[in-house]
Amino acid sequence: MVIIYKLDDHLTNMIAAGEVVERPMGVVKELVENAIDAKATRIEISVTEGGLGSIVVSDNGVGMDPQDASRAFDRHSTSKIKESQDLWSISTLGFRGEALPSIASVSRVICLTNNGEAATRVEIHFGKLISVVPYACPIGTHITVEGLFLKTPARLKHMKSVQYETAMIVDVIEKFSLCYPDVAFVLICDQKTVVMTNGSGSLKEVIYRKYGSDIARNVVEFSKQSYDFSVSGAIVLPHVSRSSRNDMILFANRRLIRSIRLQRAIMQAFKYYLPEDRYPIVILNLNMDHQLVDVNVHPSKWEIRLSKEQQAELFISETMEELLKEHMNVATVRQQVFRPVTTEIISFFPTPDVKPVSMTYEGKADYQTNESLSSETDLPLPSVHSQSNIFIEMSALAQLHQKYILAQGEAGLYILDQHAAMERIRYEYFQKQLLHGDQSMQPLLLPVIIEGRRKSLIRFDELATMLSTVKIEVELFSDSQFIVRQLPVWMSEIDAQAAIEDLFESFENDVWQDEESLRKAAIASLACHSSVRFNQNLSVDQMQTIIEGLGKCQQPYHCPHGRPTFVLIDAQRLLKEFNR
Repeated sequence: MVIIYKLDDHLTNMIAAGEVVERPMGVVKELVENAIDAKATRIEISVTEGGLGSIVVSDNGVGMDPQDASRAFDRHSTSKIKESQDLWSISTLGFRGEALPSIASVSRVICLTNNGEAATRVEIHFGKLISVVPYACPIGTHITVEGLFLKTPARLKHMKSVQYETAMIVDVIEKFSLCYPDVAFVLICDQKTVVMTNGSGSLKEVIYRKYGSDIARNVVEFSKQSYDFSVSGAIVLPHVSRSSRNDMILFANRRLIRSIRLQRAIMQAFKYYLPEDRYPIVILNLNMDHQLVDVNVHPSKWEIRLSKEQQAELFISETMEELLKEHMNVATVRQQVFRPVTTEIISFFPTPDVKPVSMTYEGKADYQTNESLSSETDLPLPSVHSQSNIFIEMSALAQLHQKYILAQGEAGLYILDQHAAMERIRYEYFQKQLLHGDQSMQPLLLPVIIEGRRKSLIRFDELATMLSTVKIEVELFSDSQFIVRQLPVWMSEIDAQAAIEDLFESFENDVWQDEESLRKAAIASLACHSSVRFNQNLSVDQMQTIIEGLGKCQQPYHCPHGRPTFVLIDAQRLLKEFNR
């Protein structure tokens, strides 16, 4: 009885498509990589309906002759390798010989190509070759993909909204433009130009187009070489940071990759400049001999394997550390003041005749300096209105390393994380205000401007609706900017710029699954950006106020992100350690 069958080419192509082409973004990535390998200096991408309607990628590369144009859609056909030893020295972006036949097996594909001597049109419908004919077209290659996954409903049902799929495509093209500033990229989504670079070769210019002027001002480009490796790219000084790793963009020999280990190497250098839950903006290209890297790890080509990974990690960490030591400076602080309000704002550490202000930081100065606060009014923290219910009797003693509050109690020595403790206090305060507080809006004298968020721009209607549930009203300010003109009165003491940036980032990274998760994320972000920071001096009275405020919280033992707010060194343990 025969139970093992050899699959035909069409079925194996469809199976391969499930690995190579997970979503429209994967198709765009494969076609753009082919265009770059073809030495294109201009690549134009046009998509409709998030790529599920159509994807068109045009380039001015070297093109193909009629025979190659037809053969390119055969399984395991490639121009990138010829012999087995070539697998150990791959210098191109594409190589597996699976992308084009896989794409063609789950869509309708038309390829127009001209190598300067002959022009050809190839048409394939869901794996079936329809025609190969001469056809006049410009030098280069022009590929149209339509009806993606139309005949594979199991794959189609896993696609998300059109806006989400479009945002994924925007993200990958922006990342390509950062690695290839010498290539002009144009991305048109539903007949609207979303990304456009001029191919001038200036990385700073591409960063400006992606992130905006505020971030571009803090960019430091770098280039360094060791015996085995060289690195180049740019960092954004940690005055600006992110709440996720998404802007740590990595390339290996100009191949877009994902690598937790290399990201960890970068974080090793930034750990003294950023808190644990913040991440830098880094564009890093690691160059090495092609024999030191195995790119044949995964069909989608996101992963690599390095022969000297530890050396690469150390080299990256040292390079980042040198950059930060050389270029770090004290961040500037600007005040963002609400117009006068009549609603009473009750604060921790109140000072007569001082109106509440919102401190918006262009950088996190309190992470980079050890200067004491100039006055107690630098800590405008609203009290948690609840009945006194101190969970543990503690008396503040001192501050350790400007990070921890040392307090004594009957059970022993308590060590409080001053930021985590204040986050918990603020979180419960904001939670109460959102649900039951004064919801009247207060105009900002300096509106919050958000730049460089094209993924959010694509999904603006969805974003605006979700933010409105936490009383944040966002408007389109230009083709690349958002504006928040007013906030609820109870938000008057937050770092509005940083908090709203975090909310945009959470939205783009799909942290919010529903209204409840949005509300929790929003309140946690507001709490974080209005709390006492590490490296911030506190008086004993201020420390005691934090302890008492924590005692009034419903859940005083962890911050909104799950970190403990304090730990105990037991008195009996101390006696034992000192042989008492």
